[in-house]
Amino acid sequence: MARERRRINGFKLLLLFIAVCFLLALAHKEYNIYQVNKELEKTQKRIESLKEEQEALEAERQRLDDLKYIEKLAREEHNMVGKDEVPLFIIEEKGTQPKKGK
Repeated sequence: MARERRRINGFKLLLLFIAVCFLLALAHKEYNIYQVNKELEKTQKRIESLKEEQEALEAERQRLDDLKYIEKLAREEHNMVGKDEVPLFIIEEKGTQPKKGK
């Protein structure tokens, strides 16, 4: 009878060990699925961001077909002047800078 109890206890331990191994494997797989879902979410946000950037670039490309827009950019960003215009440069003299108070 003692021998039979040992077999039952051994069998219970074996079943417990198998159950724990199964639960650990299941937990590991669930964690992997969680990580993949997080990565998918990040990737989807990145895709949305890139789509918005693409739309903005496409709109800019369409604006660059307009000569008035190109002229505006040339004036603002590159300080260019028109054919019959005279450039005006404002230069501050060294002695006219305001003094800082204490």
